[in-house]
Amino acid sequence: MIKKTKLTLVLIFKIIQNKRRFLFWFFVRFISSLLPLLSIFLFSKVIKSLENQVDFSHLFFLVLTIFTVYIIDNFLRLRSIFKLDECISSISFDIHLFFTKDLHAENKEERHQSVQAIRNFADASALTLTLFRQPGIDSVVSLTIIPFILFFLDTRIFVLEIAYILIYMVIDYYTTQKYIRLRDAQNTKVETYYGKLQESNDIDLEQKTYTRHFSRLCNWNFIEWFLLQNSAVFFYSLILAYSVISVTTGAKQISDIILIMGYISSTQGFLNSFSSIKDSLADMTVAVDHLAKNKSISVIDLDDLV
Repeated sequence: MIKKTKLTLVLIFKIIQNKRRFLFWFFVRFISSLLPLLSIFLFSKVIKSLENQVDFSHLFFLVLTIFTVYIIDNFLRLRSIFKLDECISSISFDIHLFFTKDLHAENKEERHQSVQAIRNFADASALTLTLFRQPGIDSVVSLTIIPFILFFLDTRIFVLEIAYILIYMVIDYYTTQKYIRLRDAQNTKVETYYGKLQESNDIDLEQKTYTRHFSRLCNWNFIEWFLLQNSAVFFYSLILAYSVISVTTGAKQISDIILIMGYISSTQGFLNSFSSIKDSLADMTVAVDHLAKNKSISVIDLDDLV
């Protein structure tokens, strides 16, 4: 599955016409993702300065620095996000053109099903790229940097953070496997439904089948996210309890707990984003499988994906 996902991403990058523009704004978005981590650190420095009753000039400098960081963050983040939106919109059209240029269908219904398969892949790819541009980049950067920051703050919290991330990802991996199977069945019903809808109003059977499979997908989404969210709550509460005990025993200051819990809260949000991206990648991989199996589309083959 991981190999197939990589090959699918390579395929999308191959399809993109304006690669230089896309990579430039992706890099700008990467730079902007570093700034929120700096903001959390600076805020904790403000609290620590208040605790230590430092000069007002020092506090004013810290507040001014935070203000400047937020302004730069807003400019770079928003500018890159909306420019990437333009790029992603163009990529959707690139995908349509790539797969329809050699489309050979024997009849209208077969063509409609093939076009729907192309739309499924283009939509899944656009959603995945949209999630990558925000909050995907933030998640990758933060989940890489935050554990190192916590290592220097408190090695015990670092160990809990690593355990938190690993357990979350293990749960996410196994729940995603069933999600892939359910999404595969759902995409098949989507293609059948829209293929029939283009030719006839007699779609009761296709609609009931579509709805039944979609309900199964929604029910599994609930189970998946319930497990993931509760694992996050468990580790958040555990680390909070440890931090509170450290403050009451005098081992840490209030500014330390603000800094630590700020990073832990960010971890939960970024792990949630990571799970959403994984589901979106699964949608994209399932969609490209359907394209490879489609006899009317000759620009991609199953052998390319194994």
